[in-house]
Amino acid sequence: MSCLTIRDIYEYIEGGLSRERNHELERHLSFCPACRRAVEERRLIAEAASGLTPFAAPDDFTDRVMTRVALLKIKRPAWLIILLTATAGLAVFSLLLMASGGSLLGLVAGASHSFWGFLKTGAVFTAKAATLLSLAVKTLRPLLEAGTKGLSMLTSLVHPGFQALILILALGAAVSLFLGMRKKLSLGD
Repeated sequence: MSCLTIRDIYEYIEGGLSRERNHELERHLSFCPACRRAVEERRLIAEAASGLTPFAAPDDFTDRVMTRVALLKIKRPAWLIILLTATAGLAVFSLLLMASGGSLLGLVAGASHSFWGFLKTGAVFTAKAATLLSLAVKTLRPLLEAGTKGLSMLTSLVHPGFQALILILALGAAVSLFLGMRKKLSLGD
């Protein structure tokens, strides 16, 4: 027999086992000092717990707790939260403005300069991306046309069953490439 589980130990202590199972456990306990020690420890814990005086909660205990919980759940009105957030933001902005030693007009001019610089950079990037896309289309079109001609020639030379196998392998390769790239892009590699 393998060593006793916690459930076996507590059922043995509480006397909830059948006569056969009880004899089986006692036989095991006569040979296994680790299980004997575990049973004695659990028996001491059970005796100590049974000797504790019962705890009685006051009659109004539930009402007092629920009253305190209800006070914690009071929601603040949305307009008050918005007003406090705006006030805190304005205070932080004012402190930063005073700490920097700048003026509000200088801050607005700096923000305007940054905005126009961002807009200019974005326009240049968009123009370069459009040029690259146009070049990619011009380069890929002849390649796709040549590939289509090659495939049409290949279909006349290759058995249809083998064509299906090639198509399935190509689709599998494309899907695995797509999934691999998606994983790399999502991880930021």
